[in-house]
Amino acid sequence: MPSNLLVDTLSYKDMVFDFAFHPTLDIIATGLITGHINCVKYAPGAGNNETAWSIRPTKKSCRGLAFSNDGAGLFTVFKDGAIRALDVNTGDVLIKKADAHENPINTVRLLTETTLATGDDSGVIKLWDVRTGTETMQYTEHDDFISDFDYDADSKTLVASSGQGTISIYDIRKPKMLAMSANQDDELMSICIVKDRRKVVVGSQEGVLNIYSWGDWGDCTDRFIGHPNSIDTICKIDEDTVATGSSDGIIRIIDILPNKFQGIVGEHEDFPIERIKLSHDKTYLASCSHDDTVRFWDVRYLTSEREDEDDDSDDAKDATGDNDKDSSDDDDEDDKPGKNGGSMDVDSDDSDAPKKSNSRRPKKQAPAASNPGFFDDL
Repeated sequence: MPSNLLVDTLSYKDMVFDFAFHPTLDIIATGLITGHINCVKYAPGAGNNETAWSIRPTKKSCRGLAFSNDGAGLFTVFKDGAIRALDVNTGDVLIKKADAHENPINTVRLLTETTLATGDDSGVIKLWDVRTGTETMQYTEHDDFISDFDYDADSKTLVASSGQGTISIYDIRKPKMLAMSANQDDELMSICIVKDRRKVVVGSQEGVLNIYSWGDWGDCTDRFIGHPNSIDTICKIDEDTVATGSSDGIIRIIDILPNKFQGIVGEHEDFPIERIKLSHDKTYLASCSHDDTVRFWDVRYLTSEREDEDDDSDDAKDATGDNDKDSSDDDDEDDKPGKNGGSMDVDSDDSDAPKKSNSRRPKKQAPAASNPGFFDDL
């Protein structure tokens, strides 16, 4: 690939737990095991990345990040159970919700403009109204860490994967869980809704993709076997395709139903991958790993190939008259800072700190500055 299309790798001195892409701009925020949070303006071409700010609001590890819908704020969650809201322009801590959870928070996701979901190491899921900072729902059906969330806006349904080997389903308007799957006797590490809400794909510790049919939550209806190690993170490319990040350090592209391995996007050598996400314009797939880096992979070819296939399918239908109504009528149907993300040289004092290996530990969006009502009860 031409060098002017590549984005420099972000290299740190400690492990990156999570990162988040800005919803409209070429900005990425990273959270480190040391508690540092970095905001970087990324751009293709050597030396073009620019650090906007870097802060360390706590020595406890930053477990997750999510931008607000308007991109003005950043939600961050930590091992100490706190939620912090940051100003994206300055990095200032606008609000701290101390002791939001009794246990370390493991994952976070903004569900709607006003609703934030958090899940902790003990299996507790909480929903928050970001306008007031109040807890609106609490679900306690799990007894092990919440590993990942996905959300369907049309049905207002939250799906969660957990270390106890089950997935759970919630209508966020209701106080009780809708359903929980049978136990897979395996830690479930990542989750993704695909096929226009007809299927849910779940990655497991044993390297199996479990596929559930929407509404039939008792047990998975299909399985894709082939990953040699745990599937720690999943990112949807389109409704038929996902990218998986594994503890063997490889990012794979998988077609769902029919299940097919398409190829490898990139790899972090033998270092486990913590998270993969797609940029706002679907140009880059980024990945963070135990090698203390965030790497960018140009994946425009994936979406362009899919568009070409759709065009070919439409052309074939037109040639046979399948889409020509007039003709038919005539004949009577998913705990280290450095080069591009800050210059701090900090020794990690967090007990989350892992040794660099293939062992997988349980992994674990912000108010606009113009929203004075956020967490105003504090």
